[in-house]
Amino acid sequence: MIPTVDNKFEIINTEELKDITINDNKTATFVSAKIGSGYTEYFKDSYFIIVKNYYSSKNIENKGIAFNEGSQVGIWYYFDESGKLVKEENTDEGYGFTPEKVVEYCEKNKIELPKGYHESGYYTKVRKETLNGKKVWVIKYLIPGGDIQRVVLDGQTGKELEKKVVPFVSS
Repeated sequence: MIPTVDNKFEIINTEELKDITINDNKTATFVSAKIGSGYTEYFKDSYFIIVKNYYSSKNIENKGIAFNEGSQVGIWYYFDESGKLVKEENTDEGYGFTPEKVVEYCEKNKIELPKGYHESGYYTKVRKETLNGKKVWVIKYLIPGGDIQRVVLDGQTGKELEKKVVPFVSS
């Protein structure tokens, strides 16, 4: 399930939001400690999250969808401080291998993707990057023994370009 966002102006209502709110055990909303930044909405049964950032005036600055622990996907909307929509960015442009196909690849290869909100720990990360001028998906996940498996997929075809083990380094 990929959630949806629209291009409508919003004002954050801090009265209704708490640090973590669980709704019907389906969603968890995390509000950053500093208003003037934003919040993230996690969905129990989705690999994707909604991210919304706000100006200190509480007006929406930008919003869109991202992989839980990963890159933006789909169309992101950007607003000026007065609330006027100033830009729509298709973050999937140049990626023929869609976010849904990345999920299928992970399921087929038994790579566990995070769903919903997690307090802490290392979870699979899915990122969009450019490698040698080519758009790619980079998937990093924990493997037995405590190291990280790094897989690079062609952004157009999904073909595996690289697969290597890298040491886990705690930050």
